[in-house]
Amino acid sequence: MPDRLIADYMPGKLVGQSLNRWKRANGTLTFDGITKNYTLCTIEFHLPADLKPPVLFYYHLVNFHQNHRNYGTSRHDKQLKGESTSLELVKGSACKDVAVFKSGNEDEEKPIYPCGLIAASYFNDTFGYPQRINSGTREVVPYNMSKDGIVSRHDRSLYKPSTYNVTASPVNWKDSPVVPPPSWAERYPRGYHKGNMFDPSMDESFMVWMRTASSPRFSKLAMHNDHDIMEEGLYRLEIFSHFPTQKSGGRKSVIISTRSPGGAHNPFLGWANIGTGAACLLLSAFFALSSLWQRTPLVYHSYLHENY
Repeated sequence: MPDRLIADYMPGKLVGQSLNRWKRANGTLTFDGITKNYTLCTIEFHLPADLKPPVLFYYHLVNFHQNHRNYGTSRHDKQLKGESTSLELVKGSACKDVAVFKSGNEDEEKPIYPCGLIAASYFNDTFGYPQRINSGTREVVPYNMSKDGIVSRHDRSLYKPSTYNVTASPVNWKDSPVVPPPSWAERYPRGYHKGNMFDPSMDESFMVWMRTASSPRFSKLAMHNDHDIMEEGLYRLEIFSHFPTQKSGGRKSVIISTRSPGGAHNPFLGWANIGTGAACLLLSAFFALSSLWQRTPLVYHSYLHENY
């Protein structure tokens, strides 16, 4: 793997260790009883030192503008809180272009659930657990991580199970009153039914995605381990790549990190604080010198004492 695609901020050395490498192949995934081939990316990397818990696994996107105003408001909060929102209300909401689905018969429309641009662009890469490879026996030991507990209590309160009355059987999925977003077609190849109805209150990664980022370069938490040390060594990570970045000219990557007394490694915040402090010092010096050099003459009535 080229060095320009790797960044580490750890004290350990990589001298004499295996090179980081990756490969792309086909792998199978099953969604709603239908198995298909998808792109499987396998990454092998060397961890030069132990990572103490909590160990945090992020995905990182570049040049994805969640901070666009029309994008950030494109959601229906009542629908996400479980209300069976009617077709008319969804069409008149901020969901805009991802509000309704038109079938082959243009007269038939159904509301999309969940509607809006944010939900439609949900990051859908599938991550496996990092697996530690024993250098001698090549035995693979998974480093277990959890996808639960990655959102706050407040975020959880914004999502409830849907009350739409979908069909009981996948055979009659076309009779369901709602349809998934078009970009979710691979995950729901037979639409919604009671056996697979999307429940936002149980999908914490969806909640993380719905809290939009303030810049086009951001990281979002995907998994964590709060108890076990991630030991130094060679690791393998498998990722099913679904999320497209080519059209926007963006990039995606993963970050494995931990916390420290100084916070996470994010040079932007440190440089921003230093720049703000330096600007404040320069402005205060400027105003102090200007007040000394250009004193206001005592010619105004407010400066005169009454008993003169």
